[in-house]
Amino acid sequence: MKKILTILSGVLVLCATVSCQSILDPDNPATVTEEFYNTKLGQEKLVISMLSRYRSVFARYSMQCLGTDMYLSCDESPLSVQLNGYGPEFSGLSPEIEDYWASLYKIIQEANILLARCTEEVAGDDYAQMMAQGRFLRAMAYYYLVETYGSVPLLVDENLDADKMIRTVTPASEEKIYEFIIDQLGQIKDVLPAKTSSSYISAEAVKHFLGKCYLTRAYRSYAKSDDAAKARALFEEIIKSGNHSLQTKFADVFAEDNQGNSEIIWAIQYGSDKNYNGSGNPLAAQYGINITALYPGMFALDQKEYSAMQRNIWTNPIVHEWFRHPEADSRYDETFRFEFRITDPTNDDYGSMGVYMPHWNDASGDSHGAKYFYPFKNADGDYNWYPALGAMGWSTDCMPICRKFRETKIEWGGKGTREDVIIRLADTYLLCAEACLLAKDKAAAAEYVNAILNRAAGYDSAKYALLKVEASDMTIDRLLEERGCELFGEHDRWFDLKRTGTLLTRARLNPLVAHYDNLSEMHLVRPIPYNERIKLEGLEQNPGYKN
Repeated sequence: MKKILTILSGVLVLCATVSCQSILDPDNPATVTEEFYNTKLGQEKLVISMLSRYRSVFARYSMQCLGTDMYLSCDESPLSVQLNGYGPEFSGLSPEIEDYWASLYKIIQEANILLARCTEEVAGDDYAQMMAQGRFLRAMAYYYLVETYGSVPLLVDENLDADKMIRTVTPASEEKIYEFIIDQLGQIKDVLPAKTSSSYISAEAVKHFLGKCYLTRAYRSYAKSDDAAKARALFEEIIKSGNHSLQTKFADVFAEDNQGNSEIIWAIQYGSDKNYNGSGNPLAAQYGINITALYPGMFALDQKEYSAMQRNIWTNPIVHEWFRHPEADSRYDETFRFEFRITDPTNDDYGSMGVYMPHWNDASGDSHGAKYFYPFKNADGDYNWYPALGAMGWSTDCMPICRKFRETKIEWGGKGTREDVIIRLADTYLLCAEACLLAKDKAAAAEYVNAILNRAAGYDSAKYALLKVEASDMTIDRLLEERGCELFGEHDRWFDLKRTGTLLTRARLNPLVAHYDNLSEMHLVRPIPYNERIKLEGLEQNPGYKN
């Protein structure tokens, strides 16, 4: 039996074994041979496998959130200090660094197999669409690789022969990788259906991501003069097409019974079938506090009341201040939960207010009769919503939890079943505003941002008057704050800051980054995994990193 080997030695997996087979088809115990991928069924399962692998890519919050202006770790463990504080020990030995690399190159490996073997004879009428799926998923993997690690090997050919296993590589320049990504996406931007009701990629998703790649390149030294204009044209094409539309209310976007709505362009699917749900969507458990552990005897384990939070990622308190007028901005209460009534029926104060945190701008001192009252700032004017761990001297250990991704139909602490929204139309509007801003068209940038703020105000003219931005308000920092309010918890914050050239300044709003004071230009890329470098000649460590 011929084994299917990975392209890079550092992401070794044998697809002839059950480990790979279980991802492709949980219901089929038969082993998978190389010949299987010459069939249409085998190629369809490669697409499914790649989509499945993106679950782990987008669920790796340490790579997307930590070390940014919006989020921070709840502890000061060695890994948190490295990723969230840019500590001096940050190196290629980090398991997060290695796992992220491996996940992305596994997607590339499967895409290369698909693109090498898919033919019109085998795939029939689905040939063009299957090839487009493979090109998109491979291009996206290279985007996250080049943005994370900088210059990396650009591998586009199937390599299944163990005797020809790659042992020497020549990493491609960032410029060449972006040329490849943009070329691949440009070839397929009109191939796929405009909309899709499943996790498969649509033409609108391709255009959105192609626009994002043009926009990213527009900031770089190797930018083309028309990158920002091409990005804007693609975003405006999506907005004006009518294939997708903003939900009437912000609350509707992530309503539990409104998945797959008109605003969502691409989402990774989960579900209630345990055979296909993997580790489940973890979003409902992120960005909060473990309230049942912090306040024993007060709160029942009731998923309908609040999710079982893992306390992995904390919200930087400064984010709350970006919601400039909480009374007018519906996103604030839909994103965060501030009050918790006692739900343990054995508690003598059952039903009364247990924990209360007012809106950040509420200085009334009204505790609502809560047993535990945590205003936004303490008597000294310092932020009060910080984790009570580590050497930083924080003591509150309480903050509003994220309720945006709540799941009420699973058991307490169960695996999440909801879709993970990766691309939605509001993001297209905000990226379009950014492209306009790059072109120094502040009026147009404000127009696209105001479309989002008008929805946030519930199309109430008085509330909108408070939220509306003027063209003179439009700076990249203001736009990033508006992105934070609209897209809280929706991936890619580290990449947003890197794209806009603001990582080295805005990340210092993170108290751990400021505390260690080690952030520098070397951190615009992450370290190359140690295990890759010792196996592949020609793969050098990024400047400044050890190991």
